[in-house]
Amino acid sequence: MRIEALALFLSVAQYRSISHAARQHYISQQGASAMIKSLEQEWEVALFDRTPTGLQLTTTGRAIAKEAAAVLSAYRRVQIAAALESGAESDEPLIIVTMPFVTNRLEVLFSEYEAMAAGARLRIVERSLFEIVDTYEADNADVLYLIALPAFMQRMAERVQQSFRPLVVCELMAACARTHPLANREFVTPAELCQVPLACYNEEFLMRILGHLVGRRCPDVQMRTSNPAMIGRAVASGEMVTFTDSLSVFLDRPDAETVIVPIRDSVFFSVGVLGEPEPGSAAARFVRFFERYLATSCASYMARHVADGAEAGEGERL
Repeated sequence: MRIEALALFLSVAQYRSISHAARQHYISQQGASAMIKSLEQEWEVALFDRTPTGLQLTTTGRAIAKEAAAVLSAYRRVQIAAALESGAESDEPLIIVTMPFVTNRLEVLFSEYEAMAAGARLRIVERSLFEIVDTYEADNADVLYLIALPAFMQRMAERVQQSFRPLVVCELMAACARTHPLANREFVTPAELCQVPLACYNEEFLMRILGHLVGRRCPDVQMRTSNPAMIGRAVASGEMVTFTDSLSVFLDRPDAETVIVPIRDSVFFSVGVLGEPEPGSAAARFVRFFERYLATSCASYMARHVADGAEAGEGERL
């Protein structure tokens, strides 16, 4: 039994759907069904009952799910511990200058680093992409700069090409309530997104991505706010659709009532480091942790998205 099979089992229990769980794990529905069947055969139990509202855990399945969640949590902490490296502790916090968009993408990573790295404290300073690019060389050498950069921003890419080191590729995706008409779709097109009410995080960078995605069409953005809870309530009501990205979904899976739908011809962007942290500094240690975390905790994600990046045209991916 592989750890991936336990993770898939918990996703099926969460989404009550093999197809939705398969989508989150980047495998086919047939492959996901085979993995669940293999677990049932190995344990000689039935894990799910089929109901009109989707798959439901059996009594035995609920007991196994509780233990599986504990196993996965412990395994993830082992991976995080492996990604951490010993280094000189400092009384000073590590200052990370980044965009609000990146803060939202990496919130789980930041929290886990602080929880497990001895003495680590992070101070997040949010600025726009343009402010960061304009000022990063003049700031303290021990400050870490994290940015997101889509390939369609060609002038910006040319401006930072000697200084930007991408670490991970992300794909913009749509998020809606399980009751929303888009929830059962394999994908949604940019034109279809312009036909439904949208709730968006109020950041210029995201609005630029949305503008590039829909082209000359006019999206129906009915809510722009910096309050994620308000967006969450609007989506949970079934009235609005919002946006997330593939890495956020992988790191911090949505609640069972939220469905993630891929966008056809979506926007892809890279998250990475601007500038080179001083060797041995707290910034350099965090970057090393970030790289090892992606290689361990996000191995299946990285394998898929590195392949995607290699196959994509120059118009949408770095």
